[in-house]
Amino acid sequence: MANLVSAMVPTLHLPTSPATHSRRRRWLGTRAYWLCQLAGWGGLFLVWLIPLPFRTTAIRYDVLYALLLCVSGAALTHLLRLVFLDQLRTTRTWPALFLRLVPWIIGASMAHAGPLLWFIALLPANESIPEFHVFPENETLVYLDILTFAAPIFTIWTGFYLGLRYYRQHQTAQLDRLRLDAAVKDSELRALKAQLNPHFLFNSLNTLRALIPPELAPPREALTLLADLLRASLTAGQEETIPLARELETVENYLALERLRFEHRLTVHRTVAPAALAWPVPPFLVQTLVENAVKFGIATREAGGAISLEAAVREATLHLRISNPGTIDSTSTSTGLGLKNARARLALLFGPGAALTLAQAAPDLVVAELRLPPLAAPARASAP
Repeated sequence: MANLVSAMVPTLHLPTSPATHSRRRRWLGTRAYWLCQLAGWGGLFLVWLIPLPFRTTAIRYDVLYALLLCVSGAALTHLLRLVFLDQLRTTRTWPALFLRLVPWIIGASMAHAGPLLWFIALLPANESIPEFHVFPENETLVYLDILTFAAPIFTIWTGFYLGLRYYRQHQTAQLDRLRLDAAVKDSELRALKAQLNPHFLFNSLNTLRALIPPELAPPREALTLLADLLRASLTAGQEETIPLARELETVENYLALERLRFEHRLTVHRTVAPAALAWPVPPFLVQTLVENAVKFGIATREAGGAISLEAAVREATLHLRISNPGTIDSTSTSTGLGLKNARARLALLFGPGAALTLAQAAPDLVVAELRLPPLAAPARASAP
């Protein structure tokens, strides 16, 4: 029953994490936001001025009143926006959001009516704004009249703000989906262009393995490991994500192949929490990071070194860390395109919460860190 009710309640999808809203953006807003504010409150100011040419009294005070109404309204709605961003960060359903926002809308309307009532109280005895000539001596009625005008204005502003946020979020999600689809199709096209006939390839490898005498175990093992890696690479383009456990199998095959090459020069320390094994990761992402660690941290050192791989799930996020000896060479010919493409792919699959960093953690220690939140959208990959 609880699942049925939760399925019927509309889910809120308007994230406002630090990754999407920096401190500066939260407090100052964006150019588009202020253009909308100017259009809305400026338009109200102009509408208020329309009847003035037909009046003969209190024109100056009416203009000042309209200016105070719009300026204070813009200031209060900007403060409301800060409250909304905080509520959107912790609220998960639309009904819960409305219940939380109603008191703030009422409070903002009451706060808005205060300076307007103060302005009316300062008017000379022989002047009055036509809108309030019916009860010039009753401040309570004037306040209530202002409140009945302000509350709908703030409610409409809230509707427009949330509606525009929802629309922009929907457009962003659609664009991200299209980018991901385009990236996947491009990868599939590249795979098709470079694809070898699998039967011919594996038959050839089996033939080569049969030609090697049984007493030469290392070459035979190398061909077996190479076949496993090629088999994994041929199927990688068919899935957006795979469990970390499967990715680590590919990593182990690659490291076993490299151990035949480096022998005692390559040492691997692996610490993987059981909860991390089922976490979805893009195929060959971890293998690529390990390959870079071997290429730049082991192959270039006569004495070799140790590679450390750690993975754990903390605060609903996969934390994966790969460290190797070495330094980040600023004069290297590497373009960094691989890391750039990997970050773009992670952003499309996992959203702005995903991160991939490469840092010099110590004078002779390079660390690659990967953080993956839950998938931003259901992946098209089938479970193994």
